[in-house]
Amino acid sequence: MKSNNYSHNQKIAENQIFFSIVMACYNVENYVEEAIDSVINQSFDFNHVEIILVDDGSFDATAKICKHYVEKYPQNIKYCYKENGGQASARNFGIKYASGKYINFLDADDKLMENTLKNVFDFFEENHSNVDLVAVPMYFFERQTGDHPLNYKFEENRVIDLDTCWNYPQLATNSAFFKREVFDKFKFDTNLISSEDAIMVNKLLLEKNAYGVVKDGGLCYRKRFDETSTIDTSKLDKRFYIGRLDGFFNELVDYSITKIGYVPKFIQYVIIYDIKWMLMAVERFEILTDDELADFDDGVNHVLNHVDDEIIDCHLKKDPWEIKKYIYELKYGKSNIVLKDNDLVIEVNNIILDELSNHFIYLDIIEIKNNHLLISGFLKSYFQSKDVDILLFFKGSKHEKYYSPKTFTYFNRKESVIFKSWINFDFDVPLTVNDNYEFFIQVKSKKFGSFFELPIIFSNYARLSDVSNYAVWDNFMIHFKNNKFFISDYSYLKMFKWEIRIFLVILKHMPYNWTSALYIRFIYLILFPFYKNKKIWMFMDRIDGADDNAEHLYKYCADINDGVDKYFTLSKDSKDFKRLNSSLKNILPFYSTKQRIMYLFSEKVISSHPDEFILNPFWGKNSKLYSGLINSKKIFLQHGVTKDNVSLWLRKYDKNLDMMVTVSEKEAQSFLDYEYNYDEKIIRVLGFPRFDNLNNLSDKKQILIMPTWRRSIDDLKDEQIVKSLYFQKMNSLFNNKRLIKLAKKHGYSIIIKPHPKIMEFIDLFNQNNYVHIDKTSRYQDLFNNSSLLITDYSSVSFDFAYIKKPVIYYQYADDYHFQETFFDYETMGFGEVISEEDKLIDVINEYLINDCEMSNEYKKRVDKFFKFKDKNNCKRIYNAIKEL
Repeated sequence: MKSNNYSHNQKIAENQIFFSIVMACYNVENYVEEAIDSVINQSFDFNHVEIILVDDGSFDATAKICKHYVEKYPQNIKYCYKENGGQASARNFGIKYASGKYINFLDADDKLMENTLKNVFDFFEENHSNVDLVAVPMYFFERQTGDHPLNYKFEENRVIDLDTCWNYPQLATNSAFFKREVFDKFKFDTNLISSEDAIMVNKLLLEKNAYGVVKDGGLCYRKRFDETSTIDTSKLDKRFYIGRLDGFFNELVDYSITKIGYVPKFIQYVIIYDIKWMLMAVERFEILTDDELADFDDGVNHVLNHVDDEIIDCHLKKDPWEIKKYIYELKYGKSNIVLKDNDLVIEVNNIILDELSNHFIYLDIIEIKNNHLLISGFLKSYFQSKDVDILLFFKGSKHEKYYSPKTFTYFNRKESVIFKSWINFDFDVPLTVNDNYEFFIQVKSKKFGSFFELPIIFSNYARLSDVSNYAVWDNFMIHFKNNKFFISDYSYLKMFKWEIRIFLVILKHMPYNWTSALYIRFIYLILFPFYKNKKIWMFMDRIDGADDNAEHLYKYCADINDGVDKYFTLSKDSKDFKRLNSSLKNILPFYSTKQRIMYLFSEKVISSHPDEFILNPFWGKNSKLYSGLINSKKIFLQHGVTKDNVSLWLRKYDKNLDMMVTVSEKEAQSFLDYEYNYDEKIIRVLGFPRFDNLNNLSDKKQILIMPTWRRSIDDLKDEQIVKSLYFQKMNSLFNNKRLIKLAKKHGYSIIIKPHPKIMEFIDLFNQNNYVHIDKTSRYQDLFNNSSLLITDYSSVSFDFAYIKKPVIYYQYADDYHFQETFFDYETMGFGEVISEEDKLIDVINEYLINDCEMSNEYKKRVDKFFKFKDKNNCKRIYNAIKEL
């Protein structure tokens, strides 16, 4: 324990308590030790601190841990048990036992920084008569890291005057310290599911309209990996919406009016700051009835009538969420669209909510295929499709015409009610050779019939940019200039002139990577007449490896004499490069000059991955300097069966696939049912190339364990990863003594093939002499030679099941978050679904006894799911690509 030299000359009794830390504990066995230790290890003398541990009906090891600390520090730590009643009741219960001069309510999964108590004590003693509360900064850790959004309050130690600094809200009690005597008057509201601390704090602040802030020290606020804290789960409870409207917002309004006759600005700011989180929670549309939603809107309207527009504007200007229109419509009613100063404007109560002139037309796709101009993009604003049309004015030598697009949306829930709307559009315009065209995009007001032209912005995925502003498509050329597009017949002389202009622009501005861009564009320009009509196919899996669908398809068709130049590309540093280069021709090092030039001239890019940052060698190197040069078709062979709705990743606007290979009619249908927005002719059921080389050998008697990744632990530090549920469950399975004993008994080895993301921290796992972590074997060899697969949600189960080998799904928790899937593991899966590790070992034992034979039930599911099992997948895909 550390000593402290107090900043005041005063005689301090040996047993005098200055701080009472009241800690509500409910099933916090994994966290409470850190919380307690953070108090014990303060630079402030622990002899003058007490911790009151209130066990709110825990049924895990929380009580045992707490009692251990009581035995170790009997003079400073108290433990008391109560029936479960929630955090508010636990805190109220703990206050009765507090004897300190100042009280804090540290959550049992958070931590105090080392100098917090010392700095708070010094400040409180110096400003004791001016404030009842002193706050410290909050810093996130674990699932989320960084500063709390309200940390701007802590630039210096000072007393905040809430009459002038009304936009400095304080809502939390875990990051605040209170005079003990304030709790003679104030208590936590036990009826609230959330905000019970915020309402108590702000009623208290009405006493002095001031509080203190201390910049050094602070609260480390844990965002749990498992998302089980109250703040994570409360949005799924009706009380978070209905109960809080009355118990928090209306109560705070009524209390203010009763106490001082009006609602002060700082209370208004707290209301708009906190009510925003309710309004953004789209979960309420699923859990509240229509009548409850109507009552909720009426309740919000009543609260907002006590919040000045000045307060709303102040908060929303600094807030990243786009809910301004929604809030003002809840306050004043439906907004109107008006014409004002040659602009289309949305306003309510004379408040301008949006102006069309502030926005842009974003283009994601612009290309010419099969004598058709294809354009996709969006307008993001508060204007909705019922308010405006996006039209394409198209002018040729023979006709002038406005084209209406096919419109669609990527958001099928209630986001468009709350946030800005995305009006997405697809134009498909037929072209005639030997004609010149001019076209531009306009927005038309449905109410007034007026037309507006907005600036065009090209996304990184578009095949044009402001710099690389022309492209050649078959026998057409498209050119962007002055916010308009021009289409003409191909002419090398015209292309040469435009290219010289681009050279001059690049030389004038010298953007990042400009020298490489000039070099590549020069080579491209010189070679173009010779390569324009060449058929070139570029195959790849990943930059750092092969051994996936693209490699298998390339091996099949590389030597077919069909007039197509075929190349396979991957990094020269990859472990697969030497293997492929020794047995196959035209293996190109990724990023080499030849590979980049061949990529630009490729008619088709064929890969098991669809992302531009993987396929495009210019991505991340100022790719907009090359945009107009790339016009290849993109064939996606898939990395695995897509069973979940991943439309936010694989949707049309940024992937723009020309063909996607699937293995099942159900899988193909899911791409049409969910909001990927691909035409059905893009989705082809052809089977995976790598399936052709799968064989049921099982000759090595291997148990193969292949868990998939969890996005929730992306970018975490090692010390955070090892505390995640995912790591703990996998580490336990990898070292399960009973599993190892059974494997030895039946003569099986245990192989773990980690997901590539797991390999980044594989050394964190405990190691044993029997379980082998495989870092080098090819997936195909593992599938062919293994006898039994244990996975969780990985699509490798489809490869394994395809050759009718048994699969077990170990799904220990609902921590693999996809909202929609067509694949039900219980009714469609190819093996047992297990949630407990002991049960998993039991089922593994049954398979080992039965020589790892897949049961007839699961064999029937395999036959039902896969359309083709004839090992002609490569042939089908090759023919389909040729015909594309």
